[in-house]
Amino acid sequence: MDKIRKILEVALNFEKSGQEFYRENVEKVNQKAAKEIFRYLMDMEASHVKYIESLINKLNGESPIFQPSDDSDIIYEQRLQSQGLSESAYNSDLADLSILRMAYLIEKDFVEYYDSASQKADDESVRTLFVTLRDWEKRHADMIKSLMEKIFEKHSLDLGFYG
Repeated sequence: MDKIRKILEVALNFEKSGQEFYRENVEKVNQKAAKEIFRYLMDMEASHVKYIESLINKLNGESPIFQPSDDSDIIYEQRLQSQGLSESAYNSDLADLSILRMAYLIEKDFVEYYDSASQKADDESVRTLFVTLRDWEKRHADMIKSLMEKIFEKHSLDLGFYG
């Protein structure tokens, strides 16, 4: 259980950092869709923090059973992804792209971390937990990537590094 605790403690730190990133940058982005996604992700990271803290607290018990909760709001996420862009200047969108790229890389790192943790897990319930966390973060990364692609299309940009 010590191995699991360490993985969860690192994950907790990552989630807190992600939450802080969105809090610090929600007012810096100009696109309305980016602001909404950042507010949503800030709330999601806060719920992940509480969830992971509860898992760490469960480790103090005799036999923790990891039951992943369904943290998703898929309909809301789909609405955010389908949202159009607001009118904005090219330079404004470029500034947003820089912040969105950082957000995308943060979420992508979370995906890779949880994927790696799932592959190292010996217990099936722990593996399932990490796969669930990975999938949540993947949806976050996909939302951000979708918004970046819309900005690329709006300005006829093809940077080719988001495959």
